[in-house]
Order: sequence, then C-alpha cells, then structure tokens
Amino acid sequence: MNSKNQYLLLFSGKDWYSRLSPAEIQNVIDQSMGWFQELMSSGKTKAAQALGRSGATISGKDGRIISDGPFAESKEAIGGYLLLEVGSLEEAIAIAKTSPALRYGSTVEVRPLLDECPLQSRIKELQPESQLTQVAA
Repeated sequence: MNSKNQYLLLFSGKDWYSRLSPAEIQNVIDQSMGWFQELMSSGKTKAAQALGRSGATISGKDGRIISDGPFAESKEAIGGYLLLEVGSLEEAIAIAKTSPALRYGSTVEVRPLLDECPLQSRIKELQPESQLTQVAA
C-alpha cells in the first residue's frame, strides 16, 4: 500500500488523566493496550509511540525563534501517535472513534499521509514539466 492508505492518529488532551484515580488510570491503560493489540493483530497498525511533553518549536525565516515545548500556543498537547494502514479515511475515522481514551476527555485527530509534499504538488501545477526537469538538474 502506498501512503494514500496510511493515516496518522494524533492523540491529544490537556492532562485529562490528572483527574483520574489510580484505578481509573489503570483501567484506561488496560483498555488502550487491548485496543492497540487488537489493531496490531489485524495488521492495521504500522507504528505507535507516546510523545514527551517537552521539546521546542522552531520558527522565523532564519530559524532563530525557539519556543519551549512543541505546543507553545496550544491548549492541548499531542501526547502520542498511531500510524494506521487501512483502506480509507472513513475506516481510519471508525478506528479512531473506538479509542478508549475518548471516554476520559482525550481527542484523536485523523490525518492522511501524503505521497508528496504539498509544495511539490503546487510547483508541478505552476510549471510545465520541461521546466521542472531543468530545476531538478
């Protein structure tokens, strides 16, 4: 399958788990691990990882602006991701809707992976093929 069949689920929330008891947290962990194992067994999950709450955001034309945290202006930090390989966006959404963490206030964003960068697509629209080969050379 190509990247048109791959979708990134981004899990976010602002410390939604901080208001849960230890038993509730363990319940979320158990449910989430079962959910994840089921997706792995079906061959739909290609990768997954939790993300740290620290980091940096680099911006500015020369990359000199550095802000603490990858989410400096966001109310909800992305806490992890799951890479799916499924048949359609609708299937990826259906899987995201079954995330156990949703019941506790987490959010899941579904994003398709692209075959090429949008900049590459745009330049192809703007320039004839003959000019593209000259630019690449």
